Amino acid sequence: MAKLAVIDCQVAGIAGDMLMSALVDAGADRKKVADAIFACQKFLKGSKITKVSFDKITTHGFYATQLALVCKDSVHERKGTEMTGALEKTCDLLGISGKARRFAESSLKSIISAEATIHGESPDSVHLHEASSIDTLADIVGCAVALDDLGLFDAQVYSTKIAVGAGTLKFSHGKVPNPADAVLHIFKGRQFVLEGGQAKDELATPTGAALLANIAQKSVDSYPPITVEKIGYGAGCKKFAGFANLVRVTIGTAPAAAEKDTVCLVETNVDDVTGETLGNLVEKLTEAGAKDVTVLTGTGKKGRPSHLVRVICDNRLQDAMLDVLFGETGTLGARIQQVERVVLPREIITVPVKIAGSTFNVHVKVAKDAAGNISGAKPEFEDIKIIAARCGMPARRVAELVGAQVAQKTGAT
Repeated sequence: MAKLAVIDCQVAGIAGDMLMSALVDAGADRKKVADAIFACQKFLKGSKITKVSFDKITTHGFYATQLALVCKDSVHERKGTEMTGALEKTCDLLGISGKARRFAESSLKSIISAEATIHGESPDSVHLHEASSIDTLADIVGCAVALDDLGLFDAQVYSTKIAVGAGTLKFSHGKVPNPADAVLHIFKGRQFVLEGGQAKDELATPTGAALLANIAQKSVDSYPPITVEKIGYGAGCKKFAGFANLVRVTIGTAPAAAEKDTVCLVETNVDDVTGETLGNLVEKLTEAGAKDVTVLTGTGKKGRPSHLVRVICDNRLQDAMLDVLFGETGTLGARIQQVERVVLPREIITVPVKIAGSTFNVHVKVAKDAAGNISGAKPEFEDIKIIAARCGMPARRVAELVGAQVAQKTGAT
């Protein structure tokens, strides 16, 4: 069954510390997350964290987890590039997974891009005020580690509608309408529905918005079919008379049946690149999280040979795919579509196989039918290459032997 998660934001909105606390409450390793937060101070000059704890509290009758972060930050304005550099160094120090790192970097990029758009500056030169603090970095890194620990980068993640609050709020540039402009720009063009909510206060912060936009596919009006396995409640510091200031995370599995989701289709035509460049492009797009990359040959203007590069990815990775396409091919434009697809549940399992007298563990991607039976199994070719090298055999022959054993052990047709 496919892993599924829903982040509830329709009452108390979304903030980075609340999301992180909910993930810890749902079972993420609190020591691992706390250690990751402490690591953030090493690369932001003028910042010092003295306490990180996840405390159990009761608010409006709900037993929840709340982050207690005690820190000092003598710097109140930093360039976006300084925050990006600190994040990269923190990720290097922690050695977090590629998926967690991409999520963290994309979340910070969402904040920086929004601020750059608002102020009419380039992302490389924009200065951050509220978002330059150590707790912004802590929220991003802490959530990345917690999501990874719960395996949610391989899950379908949705949010409910997002309460943003009402009234006005004060920040470094004075009084502005709520929601903050950064929040609006982060969600602009994405499939999330915003609504006021029950408070004349800020309920959705820019950091919380960026984290949500980069992990959830879209907001939904009602829960998708889910078998509930874990529930986490993350409490914020603000107190409201009419409701509990909580973010709720529900984790479970989707029923074993064909599932529908919405993905992003990005494509561009190129007519001046070599085969080596295209091969490298496919590799880079895959590393950046593309679900599928196809290169089709054709004939373009003036009879020139051309290639259509077609990429399927999660909606949250659209910008990452565009960065790779523009950077690696020099193309001047790309087409973007939101498309619906129907997919069978799939998962990665490990199957032991015997080749040339030795036992190897092979990762196998399996698909299941509506009854939960394995309908297809495909061994990872990287594992086959390793076995072939160790046994001195052609990869083609190893693939045949592994495929036969996998089919026998999984019952795949």
